[in-house]
Amino acid sequence: MKISFVPAQAGLASILTAMLVFAVADSAEAGCGCAACVSSCQTYQTIEKTIYVPQMVPETRIVNETICEPEVRERVVTVCRQVPETRQVTQNYTVMVPQQRKGTQSYVVCKPVYSDVEQSYTVSIPQTETRTGVRNVCRPVQVQETRTVTRNVCAWEDVPCDGSCGGHSTIVQKGDFGVIQKGVVQKGGETIVQKSSGCGGTHRVMRNQCITEEVPVTVWKNEMHQEEYSYNVTTYRPETRTRTVRVCNYVNETQTREVTYTVCVPEQRTQTVNVTSYKTISEQQTQQYTVMVPRTVQREVTVNVCHMVPQQVTCTVPVLAPAYGCGGHYYGCHGRRCCY
Repeated sequence: MKISFVPAQAGLASILTAMLVFAVADSAEAGCGCAACVSSCQTYQTIEKTIYVPQMVPETRIVNETICEPEVRERVVTVCRQVPETRQVTQNYTVMVPQQRKGTQSYVVCKPVYSDVEQSYTVSIPQTETRTGVRNVCRPVQVQETRTVTRNVCAWEDVPCDGSCGGHSTIVQKGDFGVIQKGVVQKGGETIVQKSSGCGGTHRVMRNQCITEEVPVTVWKNEMHQEEYSYNVTTYRPETRTRTVRVCNYVNETQTREVTYTVCVPEQRTQTVNVTSYKTISEQQTQQYTVMVPRTVQREVTVNVCHMVPQQVTCTVPVLAPAYGCGGHYYGCHGRRCCY
């Protein structure tokens, strides 16, 4: 398929190469009008050409195929088989026959022997002792102490009237405490309470004073005292005593006795037994077996074959002709240079 397209592709490639060469020459010699030269000498021509087109065509072909067919054959083989054969055989064998016998046997026994032995032991005897100790006891005690207290002392005092009372008696209270209500005048640290009463030459004023003094008080305090007390203690005194105990000791003693025991005595005996032996016998046998025999057969198959079919096509190609230019100089459009 590739070979069929070579002629058409080669002709078109040669034409495109020539056009490219002249285009490069025109760009190199643009000062003498080469671009106009190429455009004036280039023409186009319609031609018919034959190309080959691939086409898949189904065809029937005969091919050889190898198949394997089973075939039954016969062969003679040698087969061995075991034939049993029985015979009587006399055998000697030994058996163990038990027999009762008597004899004297020595043995050792442990005989207990008791004896009285004095033994010393220690006992603890309890006894009570009185001891004296010292302990701390807490007791409350009254104590006289002095405390600093502050109390308010009120006293009436006659004060000359200065004319500002307006016929009212006043009560003056010093300090920052107290409630100021309607009819109360506060001056500095004193509070004057006005009361409606006749005003003469003097008026009475109640003054409050805070007095700080030392006052003796009685308080209870806890004091720790040490006192002696007696307590009883139980102690144990060791005492050694003696007692008689009965002790058992074991002594080995050898004794004899008559015993009956059994022994096995070998005895020879004879017996007749049947013994079976196998004899190998060979014989010929016909055996069938199957083998696969190859065979060649022909059969028709359909395959797709690619054929190159000729086809006429019409195409337009450029044609170059000689021309004049460049100031009267002759040149050809097929040359490498357009001006010289």
